[in-house]
Amino acid sequence: MTPMRAALTAWCAALFVLAPNATFAQEPPTVNGVLAALAAAPEQPEEYKASVALHVRMRVFPFIRITLHGDSWYKRPGLYRFVFRGVPIIARAFSDMKYDLGDPARWPERYEIAYAPESTAAAPVLHLTPKTAVLVKSLDVTLDPARGRILRAVWSRTDGGVITLVQAYAPVAGHAFVAKQTATINLPRMKAELEADYADFNTSEASVATAP
Repeated sequence: MTPMRAALTAWCAALFVLAPNATFAQEPPTVNGVLAALAAAPEQPEEYKASVALHVRMRVFPFIRITLHGDSWYKRPGLYRFVFRGVPIIARAFSDMKYDLGDPARWPERYEIAYAPESTAAAPVLHLTPKTAVLVKSLDVTLDPARGRILRAVWSRTDGGVITLVQAYAPVAGHAFVAKQTATINLPRMKAELEADYADFNTSEASVATAP
Protein backbone atom coordinates (compact mmCIF):
# COMPACT_ATOMS: atom_id res chain seq x y z
CA MET A 1 0.00 0.00 0.00
CA THR A 2 1.44 3.38 -1.00
CA PRO A 3 1.69 6.21 1.57
CA MET A 4 -0.99 8.23 -0.26
CA ARG A 5 -3.37 5.28 -0.37
CA ALA A 6 -2.68 4.63 3.31
CA ALA A 7 -3.55 8.25 4.03
CA LEU A 8 -6.83 7.83 2.17
CA THR A 9 -7.65 4.69 4.13
CA ALA A 10 -6.90 6.40 7.43
CA TRP A 11 -8.94 9.48 6.51
CA CYS A 12 -11.97 7.38 5.62
CA ALA A 13 -11.55 5.44 8.87
CA ALA A 14 -11.36 8.69 10.79
CA LEU A 15 -14.68 9.78 9.32
CA PHE A 16 -16.38 6.45 9.74
CA VAL A 17 -18.45 7.05 12.84
CA LEU A 18 -19.15 10.75 12.56
CA ALA A 19 -22.71 12.03 12.30
CA PRO A 20 -23.15 15.81 11.99
CA ASN A 21 -25.49 16.81 14.84
CA ALA A 22 -27.90 15.82 17.61
CA THR A 23 -29.89 17.13 20.56
CA PHE A 24 -29.70 15.61 24.03
CA ALA A 25 -32.32 15.07 26.67
CA GLN A 26 -31.97 16.42 30.19
CA GLU A 27 -28.73 15.53 31.95
CA PRO A 28 -27.50 13.03 32.69
CA PRO A 29 -28.37 11.25 29.42
CA THR A 30 -28.17 7.50 29.12
CA VAL A 31 -26.00 5.95 26.44
CA ASN A 32 -29.13 4.79 24.60
CA GLY A 33 -30.53 8.31 24.89
CA VAL A 34 -27.39 9.77 23.37
CA LEU A 35 -27.49 7.32 20.46
CA ALA A 36 -31.17 8.03 19.82
CA ALA A 37 -30.45 11.77 19.80
CA LEU A 38 -27.55 11.32 17.39
CA ALA A 39 -29.80 9.36 15.05
CA ALA A 40 -32.58 11.96 15.25
CA ALA A 41 -30.29 15.01 14.92
CA PRO A 42 -32.93 17.74 14.35
CA GLU A 43 -30.34 20.26 13.07
CA GLN A 44 -28.91 17.76 10.62
CA PRO A 45 -30.00 18.34 6.99
CA GLU A 46 -31.36 15.45 4.97
CA GLU A 47 -28.80 15.95 2.19
CA TYR A 48 -26.54 18.60 0.76
CA LYS A 49 -23.72 19.38 -1.62
CA ALA A 50 -20.62 21.40 -0.68
CA SER A 51 -17.24 22.38 -2.07
CA VAL A 52 -14.26 20.90 -0.25
CA ALA A 53 -10.56 21.67 -0.03
CA LEU A 54 -8.52 18.76 1.35
CA HIS A 55 -5.05 19.70 2.63
CA VAL A 56 -2.69 16.73 2.93
CA ARG A 57 0.68 16.79 4.67
CA MET A 58 2.63 13.56 4.86
CA ARG A 59 5.07 13.26 7.78
CA VAL A 60 6.91 10.31 6.22
CA PHE A 61 8.45 9.76 2.79
CA PRO A 62 7.62 11.13 0.24
CA PHE A 63 6.82 14.08 2.57
CA ILE A 64 4.10 15.38 0.28
CA ARG A 65 2.19 18.61 0.88
CA ILE A 66 -0.77 19.06 -1.43
CA THR A 67 -4.22 20.65 -1.49
CA LEU A 68 -7.01 19.00 -3.47
CA HIS A 69 -10.19 20.81 -4.51
CA GLY A 70 -13.52 19.25 -5.37
CA ASP A 71 -17.12 18.65 -4.36
CA SER A 72 -18.74 16.58 -1.63
CA TRP A 73 -22.23 15.16 -1.26
CA TYR A 74 -23.95 14.03 1.93
CA LYS A 75 -27.13 12.03 2.45
CA ARG A 76 -28.56 11.22 5.87
CA PRO A 77 -27.81 9.23 7.97
CA GLY A 78 -24.19 9.02 6.81
CA LEU A 79 -23.53 8.53 3.10
CA TYR A 80 -20.67 10.70 1.78
CA ARG A 81 -19.23 11.08 -1.73
CA PHE A 82 -16.18 13.14 -2.78
CA VAL A 83 -14.96 13.97 -6.28
CA PHE A 84 -11.74 15.98 -6.63
CA ARG A 85 -10.63 17.88 -9.73
CA GLY A 86 -7.19 18.02 -11.35
CA VAL A 87 -5.68 15.37 -9.09
CA PRO A 88 -2.01 14.61 -9.89
CA ILE A 89 -1.00 11.00 -10.46
CA ILE A 90 0.75 10.77 -7.09
CA ALA A 91 -2.57 11.53 -5.33
CA ARG A 92 -4.87 9.63 -7.69
CA ALA A 93 -6.26 7.57 -4.78
CA PHE A 94 -8.04 10.73 -3.62
CA SER A 95 -9.78 11.46 -6.94
CA ASP A 96 -13.06 9.71 -6.09
CA MET A 97 -14.09 8.64 -2.60
CA LYS A 98 -17.37 7.25 -1.28
CA TYR A 99 -18.18 5.86 2.14
CA ASP A 100 -21.08 5.38 4.54
CA LEU A 101 -20.91 6.46 8.19
CA GLY A 102 -23.89 4.34 9.09
CA ASP A 103 -26.83 4.97 11.39
CA PRO A 104 -25.89 5.82 15.02
CA ALA A 105 -29.03 4.01 16.19
CA ARG A 106 -27.45 0.78 14.89
CA TRP A 107 -23.99 1.25 16.38
CA PRO A 108 -24.85 -1.12 19.29
CA GLU A 109 -25.00 -3.92 16.72
CA ARG A 110 -21.26 -3.46 16.13
CA TYR A 111 -19.93 -1.95 19.38
CA GLU A 112 -20.08 -2.25 23.13
CA ILE A 113 -20.79 1.35 24.18
CA ALA A 114 -20.28 3.02 27.56
CA TYR A 115 -19.09 6.32 28.98
CA ALA A 116 -15.30 6.72 29.04
CA PRO A 117 -13.68 7.19 32.50
CA GLU A 118 -12.86 10.84 31.72
CA SER A 119 -16.47 11.58 30.74
CA THR A 120 -18.37 14.26 32.69
CA ALA A 121 -21.89 15.66 32.47
CA ALA A 122 -20.49 18.83 30.89
CA ALA A 123 -18.20 16.99 28.46
CA PRO A 124 -19.46 13.43 27.86
CA VAL A 125 -17.19 10.95 26.07
CA LEU A 126 -18.52 7.71 24.59
CA HIS A 127 -16.19 4.71 24.58
CA LEU A 128 -16.90 2.27 21.73
CA THR A 129 -15.35 -1.19 21.63
CA PRO A 130 -15.89 -3.41 18.55
CA LYS A 131 -17.74 -6.63 19.33
CA THR A 132 -15.58 -8.56 16.87
CA ALA A 133 -11.81 -8.43 16.54
CA VAL A 134 -10.75 -5.72 14.08
CA LEU A 135 -7.78 -3.40 13.67
CA VAL A 136 -9.49 -0.66 15.68
CA LYS A 137 -9.24 -1.54 19.37
CA SER A 138 -11.46 1.27 20.67
CA LEU A 139 -12.94 4.64 19.78
CA ASP A 140 -13.55 7.57 22.14
CA VAL A 141 -15.99 10.25 20.97
CA THR A 142 -16.24 13.64 22.73
CA LEU A 143 -19.64 15.33 22.53
CA ASP A 144 -21.13 18.78 22.91
CA PRO A 145 -23.94 18.08 25.41
CA ALA A 146 -25.83 21.28 24.61
CA ARG A 147 -26.18 20.63 20.88
CA GLY A 148 -25.38 16.96 20.65
CA ARG A 149 -22.50 17.49 18.26
CA ILE A 150 -19.54 15.19 17.89
CA LEU A 151 -16.47 17.33 18.49
CA ARG A 152 -13.57 14.90 18.71
CA ALA A 153 -12.89 11.24 18.00
CA VAL A 154 -9.81 9.19 18.90
CA TRP A 155 -9.21 5.77 17.37
CA SER A 156 -6.79 3.44 19.19
CA ARG A 157 -5.55 0.51 17.10
CA THR A 158 -4.16 -2.89 17.97
CA ASP A 159 -0.91 -2.03 16.14
CA GLY A 160 -0.31 0.93 18.48
CA GLY A 161 -1.52 3.50 15.99
CA VAL A 162 -3.73 6.43 16.95
CA ILE A 163 -5.94 8.58 14.74
CA THR A 164 -7.39 11.80 16.18
CA LEU A 165 -10.07 13.81 14.42
CA VAL A 166 -11.57 17.17 15.44
CA GLN A 167 -14.45 18.90 13.70
CA ALA A 168 -16.11 22.31 13.85
CA TYR A 169 -19.57 23.41 12.75
CA ALA A 170 -21.12 26.42 11.04
CA PRO A 171 -24.80 27.49 10.99
CA VAL A 172 -26.35 27.48 7.52
CA ALA A 173 -30.04 28.20 6.83
CA GLY A 174 -31.25 26.85 10.17
CA HIS A 175 -28.99 23.80 10.10
CA ALA A 176 -25.53 23.06 11.49
CA PHE A 177 -23.06 21.79 8.92
CA VAL A 178 -19.61 20.33 9.54
CA ALA A 179 -17.42 23.16 8.19
CA LYS A 180 -13.92 21.90 9.07
CA GLN A 181 -12.33 18.57 9.95
CA THR A 182 -8.71 18.03 10.97
CA ALA A 183 -7.08 14.66 11.46
CA THR A 184 -3.73 13.67 12.93
CA ILE A 185 -2.69 10.19 11.85
CA ASN A 186 0.06 8.44 13.79
CA LEU A 187 0.45 4.89 12.53
CA PRO A 188 3.52 2.62 12.60
CA ARG A 189 4.14 3.05 8.86
CA MET A 190 2.35 6.28 8.06
CA LYS A 191 2.10 9.68 9.70
CA ALA A 192 0.09 12.54 8.24
CA GLU A 193 -1.96 15.63 8.94
CA LEU A 194 -5.18 16.16 7.01
CA GLU A 195 -7.53 19.13 6.99
CA ALA A 196 -10.83 19.41 5.11
CA ASP A 197 -12.54 22.78 4.68
CA TYR A 198 -16.17 22.79 3.48
CA ALA A 199 -18.04 25.75 1.94
CA ASP A 200 -20.83 26.69 -0.50
CA PHE A 201 -23.39 24.38 1.12
CA ASN A 202 -26.30 23.73 -1.21
CA THR A 203 -29.40 21.73 -0.26
CA SER A 204 -31.19 22.20 -3.59
CA GLU A 205 -28.58 20.31 -5.65
CA ALA A 206 -27.70 17.81 -3.01
CA SER A 207 -28.51 14.30 -4.16
CA VAL A 208 -25.61 11.88 -4.03
CA ALA A 209 -27.09 10.37 -7.20
CA THR A 210 -26.17 13.57 -9.07
CA ALA A 211 -22.46 13.08 -8.38
CA PRO A 212 -20.50 12.45 -11.60
